[in-house]
Amino acid sequence: MGRLSTIRDETVFAAAGAQLASEGAVTLQGLVAATGISIGSLYHRYGSREGLLAQAWIDAVSAFRDRFLAALAAENAEAGLQAALATPRFCREERSRAIILCCCRQVDFIAPATPPASLQLLRSINDKVAAALQAYADRTGHSLTACRMGMVAFPLGAVRLYLPSQPVPEEVDRYVEAGFRAAMTADTGART
Repeated sequence: MGRLSTIRDETVFAAAGAQLASEGAVTLQGLVAATGISIGSLYHRYGSREGLLAQAWIDAVSAFRDRFLAALAAENAEAGLQAALATPRFCREERSRAIILCCCRQVDFIAPATPPASLQLLRSINDKVAAALQAYADRTGHSLTACRMGMVAFPLGAVRLYLPSQPVPEEVDRYVEAGFRAAMTADTGART
């Protein structure tokens, strides 16, 4: 019987996100220095640097996606606003994961050596979000563009003013709400 792993994924992923945000790249040597985990253990756990990066992105996106989808699934008058507010709230409650999402792009986590199973998941991980945004647009009569602006672009832009160097203050929620409401109000109903 094998030993239980003492590696905590969240520790490794947080170190990877911090290194990407501060240095623009992730090195295994940097992860070893930040976590105290040996290179051999990292390879054993993740298979490769690319496998580790893919898993870090998948972990962060999955955690955020679940909150965003739960907000939109409410199907009440405030569902869109709650989905927009999921971004700053996630950034306060899940800072390490938020740094990976807000300071990096999916392309930063994809390389020719990314394991095929991870690559397939990376390419489809946001499909449910896209479908939920379209369903919200259809249900409310707003354009998809307005929904993307109000629930994705404005909240993401707001938190990027702070991350990775500062926590996202609670007051950001007021601006995200104002941005969401402005997008919905300004919407001409043009279907895009």
